[in-house]
Amino acid sequence: MSGHDSPGDFAERDWFVRTRARIRAEHHAHSLERTLRIFRTEEEVEMVQWGRAGEEVDTDAWWTTSHYIPAAHIVPSDKVEGP
Repeated sequence: MSGHDSPGDFAERDWFVRTRARIRAEHHAHSLERTLRIFRTEEEVEMVQWGRAGEEVDTDAWWTTSHYIPAAHIVPSDKVEGP
């Protein structure tokens, strides 16, 4: 994935991004394990995003650093300020 990829583009290879992000607006998220996480405005969090080769690049949601999907919390990209 490059900085030019966007929704509607298809990934040429598997991709993974890890970044230190700032929360732009408070967001309440439940994990699949039903754990509530409240992300506060201006909070800094390490977050990850990833996708698979051949699939559409989807940058509409960011995940917490948990790679264990049932424990992950999703924050919409409009509430996240990346690097």
